[in-house]
Amino acid sequence: MLPVLLVTLHLLTQGIWAQRDFKPYFCSEVEECYSSVTVCRDSEYETRTYKSSVWVGSAVLLTEGRYRAVNRLKDYFNKNNRPGIQIERTAPLLTTYLDIHGRLTATHVYYMLPRRFYTNPPYPRDDTLFLKVFPPMVVHTKMFGGWLTSLRQKSQDMFEDLLRRREAFLRDRFYTAEYNGPLTFLNRHNEIWFISTGLPRCSSSRSRYSLQQRYTPASRQLGPGHQR
Repeated sequence: MLPVLLVTLHLLTQGIWAQRDFKPYFCSEVEECYSSVTVCRDSEYETRTYKSSVWVGSAVLLTEGRYRAVNRLKDYFNKNNRPGIQIERTAPLLTTYLDIHGRLTATHVYYMLPRRFYTNPPYPRDDTLFLKVFPPMVVHTKMFGGWLTSLRQKSQDMFEDLLRRREAFLRDRFYTAEYNGPLTFLNRHNEIWFISTGLPRCSSSRSRYSLQQRYTPASRQLGPGHQR
């Protein structure tokens, strides 16, 4: 079913991808973000397709906090790689969350590599890091501002909404996507992602999205799912 889903969505969106590469309006702090095509949306969430991409990731160890794992990723971009080159950072920062014994737990963190490294990515010097190819995927996304607070309630509300609409999706985990650095206090942009496993239900109440409303071509900007 999943291969059929990906082929179908590829045929639906290939014309848009071929015309131009879109940079999200909220991608304002880095040169390159994980770009998508929005298939449909309503006031609760939107559904997007993403192309294949390459990421560097780290497990979040039980003996440490999430930000220690994030700092290892940042070191990788800051020359702690082979051949020891500086790599421009991207957005978003992805975090995988699982419910483990009733506790919401961050298990992995990821940063995408710039596209120019997809065919020959620098290898991490830190043995706790790994490179991972994310296949083309369909993502249900809920956007919110501020900080990553009340994640259990936000994710549970979205989970129940997806069930109510009979969407097919991975139910044992969700992801957060953060587009701002820790020193940004205003106009922060965060997202919760659930990975779709079936064709999205783009009903008449979930209108097909106008790309021009929320996305700006990369040429007009300052610069251009699954867990391990």
